[in-house]
Amino acid sequence: MKCINMSYKGFEFPVNISSINADFSKRVSTIPIPKGSARAQEVCFNPTVISGSGCFTGEDMSEKAHMLMSVFQSRGAAYLFSPVFSPLKMHLSELRLSADSENNCIKYSFKFIEEASVKRRRYGFGYTFALRGENLFDVANRCAVSFEDIAERNSFKDMFSVKEGDKIWLK
Repeated sequence: MKCINMSYKGFEFPVNISSINADFSKRVSTIPIPKGSARAQEVCFNPTVISGSGCFTGEDMSEKAHMLMSVFQSRGAAYLFSPVFSPLKMHLSELRLSADSENNCIKYSFKFIEEASVKRRRYGFGYTFALRGENLFDVANRCAVSFEDIAERNSFKDMFSVKEGDKIWLK
């Protein structure tokens, strides 16, 4: 993938992140209706949770682990940039480091929780990156933006000329 590496507060995660998981959810309540039925109603979006794992390798693996620990110990939310989803303002809420002498690496796992003190907009940071196999209609659908808005803000020659990793302006 030619997209950006994941980064947070100036720390750029190495290319060898094993997994990234994004959990999006909504709170839905049920309202009882007379005669034994109920109606579901969306209440709000829950904060997004991003988790994953990977390993640091090479001569500077200890330095990278210490840098990530320093980022974890800093306070406040910041934007998490990722090739998988639009940037979100998040807190690094969990970090686990473990030395693996058999594979000569330092394994890490992380968990980010979205800053939820302000109302979330329809889409994230104003842009996204095209995923593998997407065309502009797919991007518009994924980001809840009209195809016309994307076509107006970008200079692709047609809806199929987008390539994996291309930056696409949404607003």
